[in-house]
Amino acid sequence: MKIPNVKSYLRNHLTSILLPLRAFRLGLRNRFASSTILDPAGPTISMTTYGLRLKDVHIVIETIAKGTVRPSRLMLYLDVEEDVLHPNKALERLKKRGLEIHLAENLGPHTKVQWWIQNAPDFSRPHIIVDDDIFYPKWWLKRMLEAAKQEPTSIMAYRAHRIVLTDDKKGLTPYTSWPPAIKGPSLLNLATGCSGVLLPPNFLQIMREAGDGFLETCPRADDIWHAFQSIEHGVGIGLVTEESIHFDMIPGSQEQALHTTNVSEQQNDVQLRQTFLPSTYALLAEEERLLEQV
Repeated sequence: MKIPNVKSYLRNHLTSILLPLRAFRLGLRNRFASSTILDPAGPTISMTTYGLRLKDVHIVIETIAKGTVRPSRLMLYLDVEEDVLHPNKALERLKKRGLEIHLAENLGPHTKVQWWIQNAPDFSRPHIIVDDDIFYPKWWLKRMLEAAKQEPTSIMAYRAHRIVLTDDKKGLTPYTSWPPAIKGPSLLNLATGCSGVLLPPNFLQIMREAGDGFLETCPRADDIWHAFQSIEHGVGIGLVTEESIHFDMIPGSQEQALHTTNVSEQQNDVQLRQTFLPSTYALLAEEERLLEQV
């Protein structure tokens, strides 16, 4: 009989109690707080949500609002006009504190940033994309901006994978076999958006010029599109911390998740093959060669 890991059991049991309590407290904050969620000196942030997650997305936004550094603009893109014109009470309260809610075409996970890329008045400051199912710690934005100051032309993320080429350097090993990212910045890193990704102004311009090619190659994987553009344009992806971090998730948020299709059903591998070009593999192979010489 297998003996359970007591420490792991206790940790998981404690987490199952504390996370709902944390969500409850943030719900109370949403109901009674009146302070702004913005700071004119901060970066811009955007996100999207859909379906059942709409009722809890205010919890995520409240974690961002509690940060030691706050955004200058925080934009939520929705594809249902009724949800934009008549937000639920929690989002309506956040609008009064600075949240912007915009109607945007449903582009899957790309919705969170494409409206901003194509319509932003300028790219004078970094832009950060966040997911709709994460408790963001108070320090996450501050540390991300500090890391970006050290690498101002690189993409910065809290979580990423290390891309691995096949032996012949003409393809990729299965996505699920990739190890955690190196500190970087490196073209061999692929940032995953769950814990937040910072896009520098130079990369935002690259994305604007790239247009909507993702619709044909990786419509359900914005992280693949960003990695492809970063490799082709020599923009490295770096980790904010020494190792990847996956922040706590909102309880129940995974009832609707791209993870099931993209990872469990190997759709990431399909979309990678559709997106990456021979030139992409050549650039990755050269990056591998340079890394081995260090």
